[in-house]
Amino acid sequence: MLWKPPLKNHKNSEGINNGNRAKKMNAIPVFPDFLPISITMAKELHQFCSTIKSGVSEFTFANLYIDTLKYGYQVSRISEKTIVVCGISPFRMFEGHDLGGIFFFVLGDIPSANQLDELFARFRYWKNMPQDLFDKFSDQLFDKGFQIMEDRDNFDYLYLKTDLAALQGKDFHKKKNLLNAFCSAYTAETKQLDIYSVADALSVLESWKKTRNADDMADYAQCRLALEQLETLGMGGIVAYADGVPVGFSLGETICEGTMFVVVFEKGINSYKGVYQFVNRSQAINLPGTVKIINREQDLGNPGLRQAKMTYRPCGFTKKYLVLPTSI
Repeated sequence: MLWKPPLKNHKNSEGINNGNRAKKMNAIPVFPDFLPISITMAKELHQFCSTIKSGVSEFTFANLYIDTLKYGYQVSRISEKTIVVCGISPFRMFEGHDLGGIFFFVLGDIPSANQLDELFARFRYWKNMPQDLFDKFSDQLFDKGFQIMEDRDNFDYLYLKTDLAALQGKDFHKKKNLLNAFCSAYTAETKQLDIYSVADALSVLESWKKTRNADDMADYAQCRLALEQLETLGMGGIVAYADGVPVGFSLGETICEGTMFVVVFEKGINSYKGVYQFVNRSQAINLPGTVKIINREQDLGNPGLRQAKMTYRPCGFTKKYLVLPTSI
């Protein structure tokens, strides 16, 4: 049964086939069947994603599982080296293209020509093409008439761990002043974010939530889910304290064979001046020696968030591309 687009007059008609054909002993179904990403897929997806070296923050089981709340992710295995994830995006205009609706992206190797034809027959576009696949296959896709564009809104920001740990030089002068203000005003300390301190992180999250409007909860639901499933997702981080009170935390995971740490969530209580600068530096200081790069994910085209991420002086970006048919 082929995937069918949602009916325009049916709000909840997603049309993704929930077929149950799957390889024996595997939780992920075989293409063309798809199933929602669930915690039962943790071992299989984590094992597969751990081999990916592209540095794309979305390409981990933890991020896929958490963002299923937002995008309704479903997954299918095309081969031993290729998994496809599909989802539904809210309305988004990008360089004159409406990217709302159904999309897919690829984990691992590029699908075959016939499989790509079937994917583009079911879904509107390919999101999050990593640099390695672009380098290998962009000419072939251009020859087939596809448009390929840099998706700047979804570039991951990369920072040297040593820069964020030291905050040296005039570029970080304001950050250092805020950090010093926090450390002068309070007895500042950190603890590892684990099963023993997760309740403190949850208390910070709830305090943060109270400062938001009811219609502006941002990533609250995803963050709470990540904290509640901390061990299963294999995530970690730090909790920050001021005079013994939990006031901030950072939560993420290591990728690229332990050389990169992705900061997935960072929350603080704004009334504690300098808390975010303290959390940011403390996370960098407490990372293992194997980590060289900190990935602070995307700005999603938000001008304020883009400016804030640029003030920490990224050393580079993990680029991602959109592959669009001519009809979109």
